[in-house]
Amino acid sequence: MKKLKVLMLGWEFPPFKSGGLGTYLYGFTKELSKLGVEITFIMPYTGKKIKCDFIRIIQADGFEAIGITTWLSPYVDSKSSLFECQDNGNGETKAVYGRNFFEEVEYYNRRAIEIGSKIECDIIHCHDWMTFPAGIALKKILNKPLIVTVHSTEYDRTGFLFPDMRIVSIEKAGMEAADAVITISNYEKKILVERYGIDPNKIYVVYNAIDPEAYRKILAKKPVNEKVVLYLGRLTLQKGVNFLLEAAKKVLERRKDVRFVIVGKGSMMPELIRKSIELGIADKVHFTGFVPDVTLYYSIADVFVMPSVSEPFGLTALEALACETPVIVSKQSGVSEVLKNCFKVDFWDTQELANKILGLLSYKALHKEMLKNGKNEIKNFRTWHDVAVECLQIYARVLSCH
Repeated sequence: MKKLKVLMLGWEFPPFKSGGLGTYLYGFTKELSKLGVEITFIMPYTGKKIKCDFIRIIQADGFEAIGITTWLSPYVDSKSSLFECQDNGNGETKAVYGRNFFEEVEYYNRRAIEIGSKIECDIIHCHDWMTFPAGIALKKILNKPLIVTVHSTEYDRTGFLFPDMRIVSIEKAGMEAADAVITISNYEKKILVERYGIDPNKIYVVYNAIDPEAYRKILAKKPVNEKVVLYLGRLTLQKGVNFLLEAAKKVLERRKDVRFVIVGKGSMMPELIRKSIELGIADKVHFTGFVPDVTLYYSIADVFVMPSVSEPFGLTALEALACETPVIVSKQSGVSEVLKNCFKVDFWDTQELANKILGLLSYKALHKEMLKNGKNEIKNFRTWHDVAVECLQIYARVLSCH
């Protein structure tokens, strides 16, 4: 039987990742390859070769070129012209002034088209807006069906405030050109229909998954005589950390033995630090910056909070549960549709968020029950194999109509 060949485009792959997409692509492509699918993956140039034994990875310029000067990420300030590139001579990074963000994205797409047009495939699969222009062009050049997966939109990333309409138009064009659109929750599907006018009949919801073994609780020394409330993710408007700080103020008015640990980096970090000072809680809020191995922080936390303003899914909630940490998520998230053993609050309801945090910290029986039920749920949660099977079914449906 002939192998199905998929030409896939994405902007990150481990170890180069800035968010949940890298985790998704690793788990998804690994399981897809086990199902007999041959994957060629085109991504931006990172300055360092990525080793992967289950898919073929092509970086847009090859390893000797110096075309794209940044590790592309949609979370980078689109107005910035200062990027970091990898110096292949000694392995150190250096600052380089070059094209602005949109010019970098345009260059990646131009190279992806040049490379992709020479690759034999049965289907083209693009992930998020930075790959959509190349996907649209390759569909015409290769005369193959196009599938796009929307992991997040510009509306999500900006908290619905002042979205960059250049990105919105690229997202819309990609979804309109696609033969099928995959997204990761019904919450996100609603945004695609209402904000972009996409036909709901061609949108398929395929929820994210987790490999629990990758996030097992580890034994770690916890802060003495303190409870730890953890946030982990980017520090941007989308993620709602400012609301968590307001809830923290309310918690600390009732209990002094609580420390709020904020893991991650982002454009809002200076503002959030200032806010913690203004609220008078700076001595109880610890900003760690980016941390490559997050398992330690999940393991020492008593409560994990995901207060997102708009979260297409929310893999961190699953990771926390896998490390046996009770979870509170915003109702404005995709994961809240499929996760049963967690508390759910509106992101803006800081009083209710504070009440939920206090409840989990103050009532041992409640904490123990949430921990036990969450542990059992995550053990039987969706796997990346499930995601691969569902996407393979969508491939078959699209190919049968092409």
